[in-house]
Amino acid sequence: MTGPTPIPDAATAVIRAVLEDEGLGDLLYRPERTAQRVTKALEKAGWDLRVIPPTITPENGT
Repeated sequence: MTGPTPIPDAATAVIRAVLEDEGLGDLLYRPERTAQRVTKALEKAGWDLRVIPPTITPENGT
């Protein structure tokens, strides 16, 4: 099994910018609001956040 794909530096920069703009109260008491802001910022920057289900194939070829 392969590990998770690392987050690209450009996406990390967008996430960091949103987190730096958030107030401490939002981070502590309204994390869902912060997550929504991060999601919107990533989409605005052109990132596709749709979940693509993995293709399931037999491991032994049968």
